[in-house]
Amino acid sequence: MNNIQIYENISYIILNPEDIRAYVIEIAKEEWGKEDFIIYNDDLYKSSWVLKQVDMGKIKLNKEKLATTIFQEDLRPRIQNQIELYQKNIAIPPLILRGEDFLIFDGYARYHFLKQLGVKTCLAYVGHIH
Repeated sequence: MNNIQIYENISYIILNPEDIRAYVIEIAKEEWGKEDFIIYNDDLYKSSWVLKQVDMGKIKLNKEKLATTIFQEDLRPRIQNQIELYQKNIAIPPLILRGEDFLIFDGYARYHFLKQLGVKTCLAYVGHIH
């Protein structure tokens, strides 16, 4: 069962704690390329995932990914989609972050949208290797 939680005027879809790990892995399978699994495999599969409030200023972006034209072109309409969801008061999923440095594993469009709104802290599923 999913819950809706409002945090800093943003509606988030919140999973039950026991469902977060499977969700994060499924998102990675849908979104990541082979090279991502090579680099981040341990961070993905050996982590315990929990919902946390995270300072937006501490979140790290993959600069190499952001530098590609293809990623930038793909990102713009996804940011616009986040704006439309917000205007319709539709809940969004939390970001997915690596715990050691808050690197975004999923949620670049949500991150940029939240920054545009001036949100100071957001909700994120954060993974720490155990």
